[in-house]
Amino acid sequence: MDASLGTVLIITLVAMGLVFAAVLAFWALMVVLVRLTSNGQAAGQQEQGPSSSLTELDGGAEETELRRRAAVAAVAFALACESGDEPQPFPMPPTALVSTWQAVLRARLLGQRGSVR
Repeated sequence: MDASLGTVLIITLVAMGLVFAAVLAFWALMVVLVRLTSNGQAAGQQEQGPSSSLTELDGGAEETELRRRAAVAAVAFALACESGDEPQPFPMPPTALVSTWQAVLRARLLGQRGSVR
């Protein structure tokens, strides 16, 4: 019993080692593919389009822009609260008397038995 238990443990350790080695190999392959296909950009960076982010702005302008955006959001929220018009809930679609699933099952039963009349 001890010999078979030792064999089982060795086989388990070898199998786990192979699994982790395969995971590491796939990880290394993905790193290589990302570096080959990045076209000169660092991994994780995106090309910046016409809508510039706040990180491009210098220190004082960044804070001013953040304050302006916060003020605009606060005004929009206040106007929405004062209007008194609460959003209407989306109406539920009318339900069918018989669902598609039930119709298919009933048609199958009628096909097997035939008409009752």
